[in-house]
Parts: sequence; structure tokens; C-alpha cells
Amino acid sequence: MNSISTKTMNQKEEIILQLTGIEKSYKTYSETLHVLRGVDLTIHRGEIVSIMGPSGSGKSTLLNIIGLLDTYDSGMYSIAGIDTTNLTRKQKQQIRLQKIGFVFQTFNLIQTLTVQQNIELPMNLLRKSQENQHKRSSELMAEFGLTTKKKKFPYQLSIGEQQRVSIARALVNNPVIILCDEPTGNLDEENAQTILNHLSNLKRFNTTILIVTHNPSIKQITDRNFILSHGKIEQQA
Repeated sequence: MNSISTKTMNQKEEIILQLTGIEKSYKTYSETLHVLRGVDLTIHRGEIVSIMGPSGSGKSTLLNIIGLLDTYDSGMYSIAGIDTTNLTRKQKQQIRLQKIGFVFQTFNLIQTLTVQQNIELPMNLLRKSQENQHKRSSELMAEFGLTTKKKKFPYQLSIGEQQRVSIARALVNNPVIILCDEPTGNLDEENAQTILNHLSNLKRFNTTILIVTHNPSIKQITDRNFILSHGKIEQQA
């Protein structure tokens, strides 16, 4: 087993995410496709970590496992100290809402909801009071320069604004980790840099972020960077 953490473990470092020996295969009619071959990964609170790799290397599969959207064949995965091995579908859903924020390449905003409603949606699903929803969304809209856009619909926003709404929505329930799937993939260089700046600024809140990307510019904000290739993960020097 290869160690991929450069940090010296001590009691003050809170482990947010830990994967040990994660294996994942898919069976076809003619063969078994081994996508992940013993992935080990440990991420601590406040880190910004990237995972890169060629198309077909298993990045999306790994991200889906971490986001509790897919299962793994063997190994161990825990998030915020919770072993995910035997969780029910309902338990996984609750963890996704309470502890994980998602930022997607295609934004995944609901077109019939306003900016404010999109941001508040995860709180609404947890049945938080409207007062708390409005307070939290107002804080985040101010943080991301969206206050004047609160009543706009996604189609009325620029792509950069839509991604800022997506990040605000990911943060609304104060998750323990933000999972970003190609967060700059659909953006031009200027908007991509703006999003990187916003993600970097989240370090002051001790926010933990995992970014899956093809964009090498992500390294300007990350603490550690990994390559996923042939089903295994290695840290870049």
C-alpha cells in the first residue's frame, strides 16, 4: 500500500475523508473492467486537493464514490469519521445533504428557481426554517457578489455567475467537504480565474475542497495534487 499523504499525522489534524484500498469494477458481457485498483486517500480539514488524470482513468467513478452516489466493491471509506460501508440509501442521502457540497461543471441549477431559491434548496430539503434559509443565503450572496441577482433565474445569468450560485449552494449547509467536478470546465479564462479565486478564499473558513479537473491552473490554489491513472492514485511531486 502506498502512502499518499505528505503530512505528519498528529492528533490536531482532523481527518475529513479517508479511503483505504478502494476497489471498483464493472462487468461487461466479455470481461471485467477494473476501474479502481486499491485507491488510498486521506484529506484533512482545510485542505484543497486536486485529482487529475486522463479520460477514462476513473476520476468520475472515484468522485461518485466519495459523494455517496456510487458503491465500491471492497476497501474502506469514511467521511467525517463515519464509516460508509453499511449505510442505507436514506442515510447516504442525509450525509450528502448535511456533510457534502457539490459543484458541477454544468452547474446543475434548477431553471425554474431564482438565485436565492437555488442556493437555499439544500437547506429546504433538510427542512430548515425560512428565516435561517434567508439569513444563510443572504450571507452567501453577499460573499459571492450575487445580492443584486437574488431574484434572477439561471438563464438570466452569465456562466460565471451561474457557477458562483453553484458554489454558494454547495456551501449553504456548512458541509465538511466540497466536491468539485471540473468547476472551470465550461468557463473562459477570466471566469475560470474568478472561480479559482473564490475557491481559494474559502480557506479562511477552513473549508475542505476536493477538485477533479483537467485544468493545470488549479495547482495555484491547491495544497496537494494527485494523478489517477490505471486505477491507482499517486501524489505529484
